[in-house]
Amino acid sequence: MSSENRQTFTEERIEVKFSLPSTSSKGAIVGTFTRPEHPSYPTSQLVLILHGFGGHRNYCYQKLLAHRLAQTDLGLHSFRFDFRNCGESAEIERSEGRILEEDISDIRDVISYLRNEKNMTIIAIAAHSRGNIASLCYSLRYDSAIPNFINCSSRFRTEKIILKAIKANPNWSEEGGYWATVPRYMKSKRVLIPSAETQSLAKPDMTKIKELLDTASFLSVYGLKDDPIFVEDSAMYANLLGSRHTLRYVPGGDHNFYDINKITGERISYNMDVANIIAEWLSSESRRERFAKITSLTRNISRFKDIDGVLNFRDLGGWPSEKYPDRSIRSGLVFRSASLNAIKESSKKKLTDLGITRAFDLRSVAECSQNGVYVIDGVERIHLPVEKKPDQLLKPSSINNHIIETGLEGYQSLYQEILQEGKVAYRTILEHILDFPNDPFVVHCTAGKDRTGIICALILDLCGVNREVTAREYELTRHMIDFKFNDIVNNLSKRYPEVTDRTRLEALISSKYETMYKTLDTIDKGFGGSASYLEHYLGFSRDEVTRIRNNLLD
Repeated sequence: MSSENRQTFTEERIEVKFSLPSTSSKGAIVGTFTRPEHPSYPTSQLVLILHGFGGHRNYCYQKLLAHRLAQTDLGLHSFRFDFRNCGESAEIERSEGRILEEDISDIRDVISYLRNEKNMTIIAIAAHSRGNIASLCYSLRYDSAIPNFINCSSRFRTEKIILKAIKANPNWSEEGGYWATVPRYMKSKRVLIPSAETQSLAKPDMTKIKELLDTASFLSVYGLKDDPIFVEDSAMYANLLGSRHTLRYVPGGDHNFYDINKITGERISYNMDVANIIAEWLSSESRRERFAKITSLTRNISRFKDIDGVLNFRDLGGWPSEKYPDRSIRSGLVFRSASLNAIKESSKKKLTDLGITRAFDLRSVAECSQNGVYVIDGVERIHLPVEKKPDQLLKPSSINNHIIETGLEGYQSLYQEILQEGKVAYRTILEHILDFPNDPFVVHCTAGKDRTGIICALILDLCGVNREVTAREYELTRHMIDFKFNDIVNNLSKRYPEVTDRTRLEALISSKYETMYKTLDTIDKGFGGSASYLEHYLGFSRDEVTRIRNNLLD
């Protein structure tokens, strides 16, 4: 490994206590915590890395992946560990062996430790073979809100594990198991795999994973020379999960992504290829594009609306609540967009067809004066400028210059001011939800990004939507203006010729996930959370806050 890579992370060996009483009191679950030198925001993001049946935490690509994720372009923490009965972790003394329940319990113990002791947020599980089955079973049972799953070389038809046992010992069931060589304490060891262990692995119904979070996405990576696993299982994952699934093949790779050079007999490793595939899939850009693709159609409701002359028009509904199970934001009630001032006559009826009765215009007096207002039959325009002195012209140049110079910090300062100065505007919108829960409305500013983004994030957060989802929903604005992005940046370069760094100009129209995630932290620290913001800053009673929330949830 290069010196550059060695400088991007530190590693810590950790022992995690296990909870199942079926194991000896000696030992622990042993893992390696990899900490990036320059973590991305939010700085608590972690990828859990799991090995398979006969592996350990450093078995094939696991260690390479941990180091790749820590590099500065990603800046992600990771934790890779040995399941009990593997690597350095504790022995399992029960006669049934390392049944699937033991793996699920290990994952639960490790994630509990990472969350409670390390304050980590699990953004993905990257699991090999058997580890993938265990991670998906864990998530279905305990933790359905994990947003990203990486499956490497895993069975879909779990019952096919029986063929492996038969191949090793035709009489495995009658004789109580079969013998296999596995790594223990970093050395190979011949052990009996009890029949109960094999039978436990044959039971899971992988079709149930479609019940995981609507916005969860899945990557499958398979070697085309995989012998233990039928490669067609990869297609079964793809067919089940549809647009939520990405499938990648490593042509020369076997089950553990190795091959043998037929001429020299040397071993060829494709493990770095696997690490790079996963890293690219977990990049910020890839996650943004994937989220937009997955959520373009949520719960059979078309999220993005085609309104001629209006950018960034979308339904805020359909997002599931994490805090209030089996409830989600009502579709067809709250819409968000960029300014409606250029709406085409042919599209005005589309708004009334959506049931929209009010349009809350958050633009400043200056913006309305410069860009115009609109009249839409059947839709009442309510002007709610978010600015300190509505009777004075807003001077956006100073705000723009500040954001160009400071980027994320500039947005944090701007959004904190919006939360303070938007008091009247935001209360009025929430009063509409309180008093007219069956009257759909649209809220907009100029780009539909900042002032609009804040009220929409407040609504989602109030209703207990996962913050990963809330921050990604804000980021959808970038996706919605993608076809005009370069034109907008080129126009900004003419307005600010002194700015030669294009990335600084792009900051003006960015809607980065990190920005909203940090804003939600600001709401927690500065106002005590979204509900407290409504109660103590906007002046709603606790009962009214509850009614607003209930009116928003289906």
